[in-house]
Amino acid sequence: MEISVQDLEVNSNASLTVSLAQTPYCRKHRYDPQNPLCAHIIFVGSIVKVNDSEAGLAKKALFSRHPEMESWPKDHNWFFAKFNITNIWVLDYFGGLKIVTPEEYYSVKP
Repeated sequence: MEISVQDLEVNSNASLTVSLAQTPYCRKHRYDPQNPLCAHIIFVGSIVKVNDSEAGLAKKALFSRHPEMESWPKDHNWFFAKFNITNIWVLDYFGGLKIVTPEEYYSVKP
């Protein structure tokens, strides 16, 4: 029923941008959100429905963070999906994007 899901059914390509402007960091350093020093990362890929073997983990992850969703109406045809990331771009300095592969991204130790 949600409009973005209707769009994804036609074209599953998606992107997600996360910026330091969403934190106090840029304001603290007096960086305009458009300044590359106010870094942001762009994930590009496709949204894919999870298979049956992944559904249990997906439910646990979602409901542990958003418990009220477990009681949302079942007749809305909710489903679980994942973001299959194919490209990662980082803009954190002047001179253009840095490309990070998904393998590099997932191999980093926190």
